[in-house]
Amino acid sequence: MELVWLEDLIELDATRNFSVAATARNITQPAFSRRIKALENWVGTQLIDRSTYPVKLTPAGETVLEAGRNLAQDMYRLRDECRDLAVPGSDVLSVSALHSIALCVYPDFAKALQSHVGSFTTQMHASDYYDCLESLSLGRCELAMCYDHVLGPPILKTSQFQSRTIMKDPLVLVSTLKDEDEFETALTSNSGNAALPLVSYSSGCFLGKMQEILTKSYLGHGVVFYPVFENSMSEAIRRMILNGAGMGWLPHSVAAQDISLGNLVELKGRSMVLELDVVLLRKPSMQSDLVEKIWQQSDMAPPL
Repeated sequence: MELVWLEDLIELDATRNFSVAATARNITQPAFSRRIKALENWVGTQLIDRSTYPVKLTPAGETVLEAGRNLAQDMYRLRDECRDLAVPGSDVLSVSALHSIALCVYPDFAKALQSHVGSFTTQMHASDYYDCLESLSLGRCELAMCYDHVLGPPILKTSQFQSRTIMKDPLVLVSTLKDEDEFETALTSNSGNAALPLVSYSSGCFLGKMQEILTKSYLGHGVVFYPVFENSMSEAIRRMILNGAGMGWLPHSVAAQDISLGNLVELKGRSMVLELDVVLLRKPSMQSDLVEKIWQQSDMAPPL
């Protein structure tokens, strides 16, 4: 028996829909159904009444659900206790975050938190959007930090996670100072034939989806972009822009220092503005004392 099977059952009870629950668990519906079936085979009886819509738990399913909730909490508590034994006197927090957030948001955020909750050691796993959510879903980390936007993927709205916005981080279009005048003129041109070099995010990543919205907003003004470089990490985008490869969108937290030093300039253009939320996520079943303290103090994030 695997702990994730019990967490699948908990999610299915919350949504009463296999498809929605599978999306919340970041797996395909067939894979989710197989895991529920594996749990039923292990218990030895049917846990889900599939003849109704929405689906509901059988009496046996209700019994397993209640025990599963307690077991999941006990297992995560056991993990926390073992980690504390491994590092005596030091609280350890495991975090999964987007690369840009891990580099440019989390250090100041952690420093602000420690002034309220005391010192702790962070085990940071920097990854992409969906891997962060999967790590939290599967219990590989206690907290996740991601971007969220109303026009972005809706997965953060599922019942599996609790989320809290800790700051705003707008996407800003930037270039080097030497290219500023040329690019500003092209971005505001009415000639309808501007084609501009874009240091671009990969289409499959979260910021790539946000970038697509922004580039489409320029198409109506006859401005098109051609990619000169693609990557999913903001730091790679930043370095290529600094090298003069073209313009590109960066979270303000990533670009702020370069803008203040004059290494980069913000292009005003006439695009819509996307203000991303930096959100902190946890699972209700994973509530160590440290996580609970951090959750209560998570509104102490520093401003941009």
